[in-house]
Amino acid sequence: MILYKQLSEHPRKHFVNKKKRAIVLGGTGATGKQLIKQLLESKYWEQITSIGRRPVLNGDTHEKLQDIIIDSFDQISSTKNIWPGHDIFFNCIGTTRSRAGGAKEFVNIELGISEKAAQMASKALIPHASIISAMGANPNQWSTDWIHPLLYTKTMGLKEQTLITNSFERISIFRPGMLVRMMHKPTWIDRIMISTNIALKVDVLASAMIRDGECNQTKKDSQPFVYIGNRCIKVSKKL
Repeated sequence: MILYKQLSEHPRKHFVNKKKRAIVLGGTGATGKQLIKQLLESKYWEQITSIGRRPVLNGDTHEKLQDIIIDSFDQISSTKNIWPGHDIFFNCIGTTRSRAGGAKEFVNIELGISEKAAQMASKALIPHASIISAMGANPNQWSTDWIHPLLYTKTMGLKEQTLITNSFERISIFRPGMLVRMMHKPTWIDRIMISTNIALKVDVLASAMIRDGECNQTKKDSQPFVYIGNRCIKVSKKL
């Protein structure tokens, strides 16, 4: 892996030589919403395909948006004809243990859906895959269901492996720390945490992922490129 924490040097230049097509999972989540919104607003992207159980944009249409609705992610194989022809696969799937309904359900969503989607993207010959993980992700972490921080760390590490163990020309992994989900105006506590890079706004994370997706490929891209921490991610979108 190519690990970056400070980004004092960066192997890519921001240059888009053709408009791109993206396929997104998790487009109704906090970061996924921002990602799709910014992709649709960008002149560098010509088509955005969202696959999920609910419509994005509150059900509104957009000339560049293909909004694919499925009843369950168990049916994702039914979308196999949609995947070819895209330039990048963005995995923005994310949940919490409480929202998922328990440890098993949390792993099934974060890891199970990610594995199925990575296989679909790889078989469709999508060259670039980009995923949201978390600080400290480690597939080798010892864990047990009843200690959630350990389970979370291991699950995020295994989630990254869904891309690494499949075939992609380029892999980008984002490991943010705490995220501010923009469901309200930032409080003074939020503003302090954002200014000190303890927290990161989800629109900034989305911008960094898009900027990475628009960059030139280099020979170093044969290894996964990992953006570690909020400061690194924030700086990367300005390069």
